[in-house]
Amino acid sequence: MSIVVKNEEKIAKLLKTAESINAQSPEVQEHALNDAVKRGDEESAAVIARAIRDRLLKESDAELAVDRMGLEVPSGNTFGAWLDFFKGLGEMLNGKWAQYRQKLRDLPQQEGFPLNTEFPEKPDGK
Repeated sequence: MSIVVKNEEKIAKLLKTAESINAQSPEVQEHALNDAVKRGDEESAAVIARAIRDRLLKESDAELAVDRMGLEVPSGNTFGAWLDFFKGLGEMLNGKWAQYRQKLRDLPQQEGFPLNTEFPEKPDGK
């Protein structure tokens, strides 16, 4: 029974840490991650790395918003009129930003996570 209580307390503490880290600036998050890594604290490092990943995903949401993709919705109703639109949409949904976001989502499966985490580089342009 005491093991269950200790695990629940540990989980509550980690969740509180995650909430606190999510509210911090990117610099504070990176400092907290580096500090956890230096201490060899895998649990805290994992919580902080996920918080950073979540922030980066949230920041990149706008890059894949349909209204920001620069695609013009065709006025015609023929296949030809829509073909370029769908090609452009497909390129955006499989482009640099989509690949970047997938790498962020895959971060916890990265070898060395969380003590040797390599965040993907944010793409430039579309």
